[in-house]
Order: sequence, then structure tokens, then C-alpha cells
Amino acid sequence: MIRRLHVPLTKPEDVIPHLAKPELHWRAGYSAQELAVVWANAGNDFPAVVRAALKTAPEYAQAELIDGFFEREVDLGTTGRNSQTDLMVVAGLGAELGIIAVEGKVEESFAELIQDWNTTPGKHRRLEHLCSTLQLAPASVADLRYQLLHRTASAIYEAKRYRCRHALMLVHSFSRTHRWFHDFVAFSRAMSMPVEQADRCSPVKLCDGVSLRLAWVADMPRLL
Repeated sequence: MIRRLHVPLTKPEDVIPHLAKPELHWRAGYSAQELAVVWANAGNDFPAVVRAALKTAPEYAQAELIDGFFEREVDLGTTGRNSQTDLMVVAGLGAELGIIAVEGKVEESFAELIQDWNTTPGKHRRLEHLCSTLQLAPASVADLRYQLLHRTASAIYEAKRYRCRHALMLVHSFSRTHRWFHDFVAFSRAMSMPVEQADRCSPVKLCDGVSLRLAWVADMPRLL
């Protein structure tokens, strides 16, 4: 069961109780803390590097930050754990709304390759469901990272729950070496919406009735 109520955040540290493993994830130079501090310091707007990327997609060019939910759990529609998105943003897109699922990264990977993760009948059923949503062939995703699939599907599911036509899965990276960008590029190509460089939104793909985009934003870590 997912709690739909959320606790207002007045400072970055308010995220800590909602982390899966606070003692592990809330550390200087790690994605949870970097993401919370940068977004909190942006006030009621998008961080500058995110705003610049949004301007490369017409529907997001004038986006307004309406609401943001850190550590947002999303039901993936199959038996198993919910997807826990680092930051789920409800954005104003003119007269309508859009969903932006933000995944923070520093040096962390996107978890296992599908071929290593897909080890039980339950996981296979989940994979088929995610692939159906993303319009991917299950047999073609073995070399992709599992986290990229379920985070992207989460953006679509939240968009449908909010009755939105638009969704964006955005990786906010704080890695000086763009670590794991190649995995993101491979995923974007498999989705037929290639992202070949940072700080730009992908072409659109219609998934389950939602207009989907992908993006990778390259930011600087606070601690060098």
C-alpha cells in the first residue's frame, strides 16, 4: 500500500526519514543529499541546469514547478516492490500538467542488467509488464539496466494517475565523468528516442497514451 499524503519539506534534511537506508544514502557527495540540497536551494523553481534542459522540449520550455515529492513510491502494477523515485515533480505546462520523474546520480549505477536481474517467474512477469508499457520486446532488453525501465515506467504511471498527457524521466547527474551515461544512451536508443548528449531532451515516444521524453542533466557536485 502506498501513502498518498506527503510531509512538507522545509530543509534538505527532511528527506532523511523517507530514504530506504538513511544511514547509507544520506552522505555528502552521494546522490540523495546532492539532489535534495540543489533542488531545495532552487526555491520554488527548477535548478538552472534542469531549466536549461527543459527548454529544449517545446512542451516543457515554460514549465512551472507545482509540486515535488522526494522518495515517491509508485506501484508498478505487478507483485513485488514499488519503484521509489528520488523526486517526482508535478509541473505546470501551460493549461495542463506534466510529470517529471527525477533520478539523482553521482557514481551509483542503474542497478543490475536485466539479464542478471530477471531470475524468477515473478520478475519475468514484471519485465513483460514494463516492456508492454514502454513498447519494448522483452527478449531485446537483456543488456539494459533494470532501474532505467522501472523509473521510466513510473513517470508514465504517475502521469496517467494525474490524468496528464506528458511525462519526462530525467537523470540529474552530479558525476564529473558522466559515469553511467553510456547505459542511459543505450536505453534511450532501445526506446527509439536517442539521447546522444547531456542537457537535452529526447524525441517524443507515445507510451500507453502518454507523450514521453528522456533527458540527462549534467551538474557539478558540491564537494570536489
